[in-house]
Amino acid sequence: MAPFFTFFVDKAESERCAPFIKKMDRYYPSFADGFYISPPDMKKRYQDSNAKFFAFDLGELVMFDLETVSEIEPLLTLTMDKTTRMSKENWIVVYKFLKAVFLDEYVDTEEMYKIYPPVKVSEEKFQLTKQIEIAKKLPEDYSFVYTIEDNIAYCQVTKPHTDLPYTAVIRNYSDVGFEPLFTAMYVSTSWGVCSHDHVFLAKLWKYLNMDGDLDIENRLAAEIEKCQNGKPEPELYRLDISNVKEQLSRKQKRRDFNTADESKFIKL
Repeated sequence: MAPFFTFFVDKAESERCAPFIKKMDRYYPSFADGFYISPPDMKKRYQDSNAKFFAFDLGELVMFDLETVSEIEPLLTLTMDKTTRMSKENWIVVYKFLKAVFLDEYVDTEEMYKIYPPVKVSEEKFQLTKQIEIAKKLPEDYSFVYTIEDNIAYCQVTKPHTDLPYTAVIRNYSDVGFEPLFTAMYVSTSWGVCSHDHVFLAKLWKYLNMDGDLDIENRLAAEIEKCQNGKPEPELYRLDISNVKEQLSRKQKRRDFNTADESKFIKL
């Protein structure tokens, strides 16, 4: 039976999966799941499934079981029919195939196609989504909210007629204050496209009682130079504060190998 490759596509970060889906399409059709993307939802949906999960962790492709999705955020899964017996050797074939495809290495399809002949489907792509989506009323004005936790400031800016807010993450807030927010906003290509964006930041600068003049052009030039010299790029997300916190928590778990049980996933 042909494999069912399913990519986990967070709507707020859909561009992250796009290059991998494009590469996979050269060999197999794939599904895109934008609904069952949190660990609890994955565990409910894929419980008792004949499946393995795959992700890039610290630059390396790893393969693991369902119970590890809480520690490592999967990029995709391969699910097989329950009657299909998958040996360790079979999974290693799949792993090597995916690694070659995603890393643009030489792809030897002979073993993969012997076990899993590719199939043609009548539709180019399937999208698993909610059957009913409630229309969301878009904001009509700019707004700013923030919260500070563990010396990290989460600053959320809402822009009129946009479906997602901008949230900047400012670390070491007690040392740097709100100043990094004003240049971080321009990381997004959709910010600064109209003069109202600049006017809002000028008003916010005054509202927060910032020292000196905003002078955004010079500040941006100085920030770009610092980044070119090794300073980490600003952290800006198209999510609200709660979702940013959740995403950062997942990333931290993926970085921390000390909390992961290495026996639960395979690294070749």
